[in-house]
Order: sequence, then structure tokens, then C-alpha cells
Amino acid sequence: MKGRLFVLLFLLLSVVIFGQALNGVLFINSTGYEISELYVSPTSHDDWYDDLLNGQTVGDGDTVTISIPDYEDADLIFDAMAVDSDGDEYSRFEIDLSDPNSRSIEFTFDDYDDEYGDDEYSDGDYDTGYNDGYSEGYREAFSEAFKEGYKAGFDAAREMNQ
Repeated sequence: MKGRLFVLLFLLLSVVIFGQALNGVLFINSTGYEISELYVSPTSHDDWYDDLLNGQTVGDGDTVTISIPDYEDADLIFDAMAVDSDGDEYSRFEIDLSDPNSRSIEFTFDDYDDEYGDDEYSDGDYDTGYNDGYSEGYREAFSEAFKEGYKAGFDAAREMNQ
């Protein structure tokens, strides 16, 4: 009897703790844009659920406290997607919300889902590579133009001296 009572008490306590576990999750918008939609679902689920902002918006630099719905078969590892007012998406995956002292989800511009997806362009190196390539092309073009100009000037000087 004591064993059953202990198990029942443990299950009841687990339900109460889990049911309250996801109230008060801090959402931080550091994207540089206003966020108009926020979706959160357990990593183990394939679909996004309802928009947690319910028509509210969160300005850049602002925070809002959200409650994540109680998912019956979920652990405390979640995926999240935010949508800004232009329709651009930002994603974070496998966010661990198990520590009650650090339950927050922050999106930055680095979480932006660009058109290239999860390949070599999505880690921020694309801009650097573009700039490096542009600089190299500019140097080559300048070098060629300088050589042609120098040669043309040298030929013109030679013709004047003849």
C-alpha cells in the first residue's frame, strides 16, 4: 500500500511540476526586426503548433514572457521558429529548457533562415567570402588596367621620341 501511495504521489508531483515547468519562458528578440509570430514545439515532434504571440508583436531588443503548452509525450528540449514582420524566418533547434533558472529563447540575426538553408552560406562566412572575392577581383582589374595604361603611356612616349 505504501509503495502504491508513493508511486501515486510521485506521478501526481511529476504532473504538477511538468505542467508548471514551461510557464514563464523568456523570449528575447535580438534580430534587428519586429517579430510577429513565434512557434515552439518539442524537438521530437514534426509540426509547429499555434503561434504563441497570438497577434502580439515583439520589437527588436524587447522581451516577453511566454507559456509553452504542455505536450504530453515531450521532454524539455524544444525547437523554435520566429517570423518577423517581413515574413522572414529565424530558427533555433534543440533548446534545452530543463533548467528552471535559465528558461529563455533568444533569437538573433544569426538565426535567420536565408535562402541557402543549412549549407556553407548560412554561417555568416558568405559575406566575408563575397567581400574577399570582390577585393581580389578589383585588385586584378586595377592591375590589368595599370599595366595597359603604363604600356600605352610608354608606347606614346616612345613614339614622341622617334
